[in-house]
Amino acid sequence: MSTSTSARTSPSGVSQRNRVIGVCLALGGITFVAGGATHPGDSGEGNKIEQLHEMLVQPSWYPSHALLLLSMGLFAAGIFAISRRGDLSEGMARATKVVAGIGAIATVGMAAHLFAALDAESLAAGKPTFISTVQTWNETIIDTVWALSIVFLAVAGGLTRTVGNRVTLALGLVGGLAFALASATIAFTDQFDSLFPVGSLVGIWAVAVGVMAMARKA
Repeated sequence: MSTSTSARTSPSGVSQRNRVIGVCLALGGITFVAGGATHPGDSGEGNKIEQLHEMLVQPSWYPSHALLLLSMGLFAAGIFAISRRGDLSEGMARATKVVAGIGAIATVGMAAHLFAALDAESLAAGKPTFISTVQTWNETIIDTVWALSIVFLAVAGGLTRTVGNRVTLALGLVGGLAFALASATIAFTDQFDSLFPVGSLVGIWAVAVGVMAMARKA
């Protein structure tokens, strides 16, 4: 028992875990911002299905969502690595595992989102299909819950200084709430679509927290 605990908390093991956390979150943040920046837009004309079709047929759909898929996976991996840190309270360790689990579900959801473009021609008439309906619930529920879980982690981690600090707290709070509100309403109204760029602050939060993790001493 003492041998395994010693190995788990040795300086080299802690440093390696911090590097994993840092690299995953920093790269996850960069790809999140890049995926959002290259996400195709629509003209704002027609109903929501017609607007979705307009985005799906654009060449940037696949590369932007591939970046977002990679980002979601890196976020989940980095946050799971945080949950394995020995300096977390029992409650914080459990919470980070839950956030990582939500991230894993969001990664699967983003994979489905990526391949939604295969259904583009079926939406040309402006009428919903099974895949577009699944995508609607995917965005409005899974993406929203994921963003709110990041808000929780940013606030709880920032206040306890176990994941970032009070500065990164503000980035994760503002970015996460903006992304959550935009995602929750995107299928019904264009009113909050302008919040998606603000949601990119989640990526900046992740980069900042990742850099801080790599700078942590064992």
